Amino acid sequence: MIKIHFNRGKIIISMVLCFFATVVALYAWLHKDLIIKLASTVWALAAASVFYLRIQQMSRYQKGIAALTIDQDMLVNNSALKPQPIPWTDIDCFVSGLYRTSSIFIKLKDSSLLRKQKTNRLIHLLSFIDRNLSTKPARLWIDMDVINIREEELIPLLNQKLKQ
Repeated sequence: MIKIHFNRGKIIISMVLCFFATVVALYAWLHKDLIIKLASTVWALAAASVFYLRIQQMSRYQKGIAALTIDQDMLVNNSALKPQPIPWTDIDCFVSGLYRTSSIFIKLKDSSLLRKQKTNRLIHLLSFIDRNLSTKPARLWIDMDVINIREEELIPLLNQKLKQ
């Protein structure tokens, strides 16, 4: 079993950036016209959702939970909002360089294999927003921004495990 851990410093930097983005958006909302208010509202909501994800990741880091667990039978992605165990037999390939340039997408052989999990209301709401803004489920993205391995090292490791 291989465990790849979160990077505490990267999570904290991302949280600070999200906080400042929200402050700037709120300032613009208070002092500008309607179109700027609408744009800043969307900006603040996006920053707040990323901030919430970072809080979840920091909580997992403090509990000693690995960001990725590469097991003989499955890959567990704890870098997503809701941890996602995915059996190797369900994975088709790993794709990088899509519109989320700092993430790796786990492409499944059949998208209906994505299991429905019960979640609390806030996670359900954030997942609803993500489903309507993205064509690819957030649970299938490995967040490279907050883990202790570079993409150039992780992709070959995942592909090697996938071929076994």
